[in-house]
This record gives sequence, C-alpha cells and structure tokens, in this order.
Amino acid sequence: MPSLVQMQKTFKNTDVTVLAVSVDEDADAYHKFLKEHGIDLLTVRDPGPRTDQGVSAPVASRYGTFKFPETYIIDRSGVIRRKFIGPIDWNQQEIVEYLSRL
Repeated sequence: MPSLVQMQKTFKNTDVTVLAVSVDEDADAYHKFLKEHGIDLLTVRDPGPRTDQGVSAPVASRYGTFKFPETYIIDRSGVIRRKFIGPIDWNQQEIVEYLSRL
C-alpha cells in the first residue's frame, strides 16, 4: 500500500486515478486499517465472503478476483489493459513508464 499511495502522488496531475477496493466484511476493521496505515487514496468497500472460486463480492466477482492483492489497469474506455496478482512495487521504473504511456 505505501508504494501505491506514492504512485498516486507521482501521477497526481495526470489522468491516472487510483482506486483501492477492499473486500473486508467488517467495516470497522476496514476503517481501522486505513487509519493505522495512513492510506491516503480513494478507497471503497466491496464486502463479500471468500469462496474457493474467489470472492462473492459484487465488484470482485465481475473481475474474477481470486487472490489478494489483485490490481487492474483499466483504460478510459473500461478495457482491462493489465492485471497484476500479488504485491507490486508501484514505484518501479517499468511500472511508472507503462502508466505514463497509457
């Protein structure tokens, strides 16, 4: 999350928008996590239980999310350009250059 927050700052004055979606069922735990970790980016909660096929939360289900974290790069037209499974250092030169080219 820290590198995601930093990446958002890097692209602050561009068309890149960072949205973090949490599948936490417990709203208090979700808000506590944001506060304790100083998460300063747009977040929403999409609660739902985890199953063998993924998460039955509405947004996670539509994207086929099955492992956490998962990240989707979605262009202005709503097309998924890239999917990352697992943690990513969002400040890597390759990632910054990729997002800059979109």
